[in-house]
Amino acid sequence: MTTHATRGPAHGPARPPVTIPFADYRALVADAAAWRQLTTSPHVAELLAEWVEWDRRRTTRQTSNAVSAAGNWRANAATPTYAELARRRATFTRPALTPQQIRATAAASWARVDAWTTQGKAA
Repeated sequence: MTTHATRGPAHGPARPPVTIPFADYRALVADAAAWRQLTTSPHVAELLAEWVEWDRRRTTRQTSNAVSAAGNWRANAATPTYAELARRRATFTRPALTPQQIRATAAASWARVDAWTTQGKAA
């Protein structure tokens, strides 16, 4: 036998048969068997799972980059402009302290630090 002929489907449009050399047919059958054996390998299953995860992460990264490039993040995140920051710096929420008040506040703060350190050493 030197050729293999196929027939059209039983319930479909009539197609002319395809004839291929028998050596090619045997090579195709052997190749199909090799693919079936390959897909049942646990190593291949692990590699395919890793590839699927890699592809998912690649797709997520590309999507994230596209969204980031398309967005106006200053408006979306309400990041203040330099003019807004300058306006905020020019607005005071409490009156300015005098130098004596600043020194008194600093002395009180250092007194709390000293009390805390002596309390920690005594314990």
